[in-house]
This record gives sequence, C-alpha cells and structure tokens, in this order.
Amino acid sequence: MMARFYGYIDKVLEFRRLAALLTDSRSAPAIRTAAIFGTAFAMFATGRGSLNGIDKERHFPGRLRNFVGPRVPSGDSVGRVYAPMHSGLLREAFREVHLRIKRNKVLNGGGDWIFAAVDGHEFFRQPQTLLRPMPHPHLDSG
Repeated sequence: MMARFYGYIDKVLEFRRLAALLTDSRSAPAIRTAAIFGTAFAMFATGRGSLNGIDKERHFPGRLRNFVGPRVPSGDSVGRVYAPMHSGLLREAFREVHLRIKRNKVLNGGGDWIFAAVDGHEFFRQPQTLLRPMPHPHLDSG
C-alpha cells in the first residue's frame, strides 16, 4: 500500500523532485535533507503522533524506502535536522503542491477557507475512535 501511495504522490505532486529541492543549514550533512523531510512526511501521512512513533518503522525500512531512501533516519535525527531547514524552500514546495492540487481541480475557490479530503485506503488501523458515536435520530428522543 505504501508503495502505491508513494507512486501516486510522486506522479501527481512530484514528491521526489520537491523533496530534493529542500536544504538546511548543515555544512556537510551525513543524512540528506530529503530523507529527513520524507520521514517527517511519512510520520504525518501514517498518523504517527510523534517522532518516537515513526522511529519504530526503522525496523521495517522497506515500508519507508520510497519516501526516505535506503537508510531511515532516527526520530532524534529528524527532530534535530528539521529545525534548521530553510523554511522559504519548504513554503515554496507546499505552494507548488497547493497550485498543482488546485490545477487538478481537487480544490475549488470560493472563500477564505479551503478544505481537502483524500479518499482511498486506510494504511494503518486506528487503535481507538476519536469521536463519540452519533445518536440515532429516531431512537434517542431525549
């Protein structure tokens, strides 16, 4: 599933090209900035709540290979390197993604707020529900 998801975002959003444009202030990085961004992106895309959550995926590097490369950085490395990333380049990459999504008619104009929903496969099981169940309108007349 992760390979299909990566294939889609690379084809539609040019994920690999945009991640390769990102840099940070380190003079001689041992870990590519694209690998750091890819790990952080995978953390959010898979619903991990923290860097420790994505750190567990290091034991299964095949799952993140497309996003990160052959070596998955540790959660500590992601936290340390993400802070000095050049925010202007990151903003430009997000702007380009926004324009591409808008051009593909995923987002419509018409107001100050824009919401996007992605429908597809659920990659990971949610351990508990985040919302209380809605009462049935005909059974709960309370």
